[in-house]
Amino acid sequence: MPKYVWHNVKIVDGGVMPGIVTHPAERGLMYIRGDVGGVYRRDATNRAWVPLMDFLSSADGSLASVESMAIDPSDPNRVYIAAGTSPYWAVNAAVFASRDRGRTFTRANLPFKLGGNDVGHMAGERLAVNPFAPAELYLATRGDGLWRSLDYGANWSRMTSFPITSSTDQVGLPFVRFDPRHKGAVYVAAFTGGLYRTTDGGARWHLVPGQPTTLPGGDIVRPMRSALAADGTLYLTYSNSADFSGINNGAAYKLAPDGTWTNITPPGPNGQTNLGYGFGAVSVDATRSGTVMVATWNRWWPGDTIYRSNNGGASWTSLREDSVLDGSLSPWVYMGTNQAAFGNWISTMEIDPFDSNHAIFQGGNTVWETDDLANADSGRPIHWRIGADGIEETVVLSLISPPSGPHLLSGVGDVGGFRHDDFAVSPPAFLNPLMMEGSFLDFAEAKPSVVARVGLTDYNGTVAGAYSLDGGATWAQFGRNPPGLAGSPRGALGSMIAVSSDGATFVWAPITGGPAFSRDHGATWTASAGAPAKLRVVADRLNPKKFYGWDGATGTFYVSTDGGESFAARASGLPHDAGIAGWTNQAQPRAAPGYEGDIWLPLSSGLYHSSDSGTSFSRVGSVERSDLLGLGKAAPGTDYPALYLAGTAEGVTGLFRSDDAGATWTRINDDAHQFGSLGVIAADPRIYGRVYVGTMGRGIVYGDIAP
Repeated sequence: MPKYVWHNVKIVDGGVMPGIVTHPAERGLMYIRGDVGGVYRRDATNRAWVPLMDFLSSADGSLASVESMAIDPSDPNRVYIAAGTSPYWAVNAAVFASRDRGRTFTRANLPFKLGGNDVGHMAGERLAVNPFAPAELYLATRGDGLWRSLDYGANWSRMTSFPITSSTDQVGLPFVRFDPRHKGAVYVAAFTGGLYRTTDGGARWHLVPGQPTTLPGGDIVRPMRSALAADGTLYLTYSNSADFSGINNGAAYKLAPDGTWTNITPPGPNGQTNLGYGFGAVSVDATRSGTVMVATWNRWWPGDTIYRSNNGGASWTSLREDSVLDGSLSPWVYMGTNQAAFGNWISTMEIDPFDSNHAIFQGGNTVWETDDLANADSGRPIHWRIGADGIEETVVLSLISPPSGPHLLSGVGDVGGFRHDDFAVSPPAFLNPLMMEGSFLDFAEAKPSVVARVGLTDYNGTVAGAYSLDGGATWAQFGRNPPGLAGSPRGALGSMIAVSSDGATFVWAPITGGPAFSRDHGATWTASAGAPAKLRVVADRLNPKKFYGWDGATGTFYVSTDGGESFAARASGLPHDAGIAGWTNQAQPRAAPGYEGDIWLPLSSGLYHSSDSGTSFSRVGSVERSDLLGLGKAAPGTDYPALYLAGTAEGVTGLFRSDDAGATWTRINDDAHQFGSLGVIAADPRIYGRVYVGTMGRGIVYGDIAP
């Protein structure tokens, strides 16, 4: 196996990171979890984050959605991760335990699912270590009650003493918290049911008396998160729902050590009590009694904020209005404006237990941190900067590497896409239009300055496309959409666009209808004759008149020889394979640059090759499964492009390179660099050995042959 070195192409996208935990005994030691990107450990010296879960294979990709994490307060080297998402994934949840700060893990499989990227994933933390008996851990689940391990997370069993053994509200038990002042004291919240407490290590549980049950207007109080102050005061946030957009009421309360409950909800705009939003994140200052912060959730106008109090919630100051944000580390956060957003969906925040001026919070699309938090107490501005260096939580939908101009352009979920001129620097997002989902990109092989892209411009599903004549530096939106997109609010998510080798013709193939072609940069479109819906299209890289299409529903390959005006069926009887959900790059045909009619077809059943423009295909015998394929610069002394495969070859699953047109394959990654679920591969036509891998939550990674 050749030695490869792997790096991220920097976007610096904190994404949705629903949890931060800080170690109470070691300055600077903290962890952050992503809803799709795994867990990162803080490198305090460099103020950066180190990914810890790149060992996950594609088969275990759902475990990159992290439900919760926990540190051992008595041992800074121990960290635990509860991972897994959705009942719809085949893989059950697991708990990963580390004794070396996440450098290595052992795995304990669980007999149920978790929901790291499901409704209520901003709740927590659900996993906790007993400070008096560090071998004991609790895990509060969504639908399966409360579980416990007595051997450092190696084995787990249900705590039958807990009153709630199953839940159907999707959230279940949103947090568990040990009280480090009292041995045997533990709090567990039930989203439907309230706050429970035990004082005898879980033998008996009771609902904490006096707790709130309803909000103004009659909504049921549902606990979300908690923070325990040094004096024993427990601060709690509540919302009437746990969805991203369904929350319209909430509250904040505190429970004093003597059992007294106090409503400390910050007043709404104009003193309103039925707020129209809820509360989620909460944090206390470990060194300043009575200093607490709570964050709104789903406050659409004027946007979410963090409230700060120095008197235990008797009065509050909103931080939003006096905050100055520096987004220069991630220029895309400006989204074409001159101002970064303070935050929406503030799911977690922490005041540094060793430094009252240092705080960090997750603001919906990235992470922000400050070193002058206490300025809020004297009415001075708080200066926030991007605190996500090292975090790459993007879902990558498309990658292209042209033979000239920038080495890489990307289409990315939530932030649209980028031209990457310097892989060590985060670029601004594509504009004209700004896309929330950058579904697909292509370039003209003989005129690579011509680039086209398609995607969604908002979360309502508005479809758009754009073209560039300068390699993606500037863009112009298509004048209209093709007829196949009519009546499809999400028609671009899964659409493909192909650009002829001379840049004169675009063929847009929506996921909802048949393809259409344009010869005027998208000002007008004409439906292609003879082509079925959901065709996966690609341009011949040499002949500008040829386009190819794959119909995975019928196992039929189509060819156009008239610049996309019409398509005709060629090879048939191939394995049916439409790719995963129809919107990733699985089952996408690839055309070899420099060779007319040379097509590769990666399918879940294997890898297929045609050298006669799709009239016939032969199966590559050494490849059992081909999820993704890219073509890059030929190896020294050869002419044919090097092939890069994500799949299974000769019984081994991984990333591979072939320098002899698929006759033999060499694995280029190792078990520590698998990057979970993968979405797309591209290879560099100018640098032999370089491959770009678009992941489904760890951003873009690229590999080079080690020197």
